[in-house]
Amino acid sequence: MLACLLICSGCASLVEKAGQFLDGSGFAGKTLGVYRAAAGMEIRYVQVKKEYPDKKKLVVSLSAYPGVQFWTSAPDNEGRVFLEELHFLGSSYTGWNQFTLELAGEARFVLQRNSALWQGQGPIERVQISRGTIRRNHKLLSGEESLTALRNRYTRIAALTEWMHTQDPPDFTNLKHFEAYWKPLLIPELVPRKKRPVGWTTEAASWVQGEQVSWNRQYTAKVFPEPLWVLRNSGALLRDWEEALSWIYLDYQWDRILQGISQEYILTKIK
Repeated sequence: MLACLLICSGCASLVEKAGQFLDGSGFAGKTLGVYRAAAGMEIRYVQVKKEYPDKKKLVVSLSAYPGVQFWTSAPDNEGRVFLEELHFLGSSYTGWNQFTLELAGEARFVLQRNSALWQGQGPIERVQISRGTIRRNHKLLSGEESLTALRNRYTRIAALTEWMHTQDPPDFTNLKHFEAYWKPLLIPELVPRKKRPVGWTTEAASWVQGEQVSWNRQYTAKVFPEPLWVLRNSGALLRDWEEALSWIYLDYQWDRILQGISQEYILTKIK
């Protein structure tokens, strides 16, 4: 049932519910209040028990990035909160990636009777992935096995998105547009001939097999920097694209996401 839920999770609410099922956050304690801003930010003030015995937390989400939650400490007497973790769930047709990424950063959250004020307070640093799971078809990776795989994927994705930003790409407002733009450039072997980029040619090409696909090594060397050659020619890039597209999008949009939560919001209490 869970696999079907994730496979069909084009709807953001289904992804979120699946994530709550996976990590238990949906049943970890009680909600003390829900605050929402017109700009798409929602903050849940919760008292959690699982993994955080009897502690209060804020769970911050942005409607433009389903499957992403920022967890912070409860506000102190001055309204200061400390960003502690990012919880991520991204699904694909074969499974999902779920992880907790440690953060370091600060913000303010000032409670009022029927509203709240959120203010970003400077940079937010990503530290490392501390736990997570990977589902690949019928195989579930957990513990140290999944942690190693997630951290390795994190490194590969960071290298890919760093290069993407050097290519003068357009702005993207959603995952669908991001995928439509980048797939023909990254893996032209798997798109219709008419969608392949201008630089694609099979003339005098040599081929290498990876993940059951023949990759054009001349195209790899012409378009990509050398550190990404082995990732594309081995099929590792293809696997990341197919299994972790929403994660790639998250990393690509990271600066924009930080801009979103670093602004000032007036939120209305809805629950």
